[in-house]
Amino acid sequence: MAKAFDQVLVDVRIDDLPRRRVCRAEPSTPLGEIYRRLDEERGVAVLICDGPELLGIFTERDILYSTALEGSLDTPIGDLMTRDLVTISRDDALVDAIRTMSEKGIRHLPVLGSDGEEAGLIGGRDVLKMIADYFPGTLLNLPPRLHQTMDRPEGG
Repeated sequence: MAKAFDQVLVDVRIDDLPRRRVCRAEPSTPLGEIYRRLDEERGVAVLICDGPELLGIFTERDILYSTALEGSLDTPIGDLMTRDLVTISRDDALVDAIRTMSEKGIRHLPVLGSDGEEAGLIGGRDVLKMIADYFPGTLLNLPPRLHQTMDRPEGG
């Protein structure tokens, strides 16, 4: 028997989601090098670390908002990163990630292991993919516009 949607959100753990390959850099890494790494690795974010300690994050959104106005390609990424990190634990539920992303207006969450060290990165697309994997029929049969209703069944 298939699980109900709200039960999946509670039962699925962050550790069950596929995590993105993570780009990492030290705070002294120049912005130009960050751009190169994101391009080569097709990354969406860079986690800024000092050894095992997670200090900040630099995302695609930061490229648009902060670097257009500040710094040159030689600017250390530590000067541009987001320092007030919002993270999630590997043991948290999927609903916690959705709630955190929604309330904080963020798209990417660093995932921390039980030891507090960085264990990956998840994004909104990862969450949507997990939900789609559980409910493919429901999602694939949604109308193109949410409030759209069909006069007759497809093919009828």
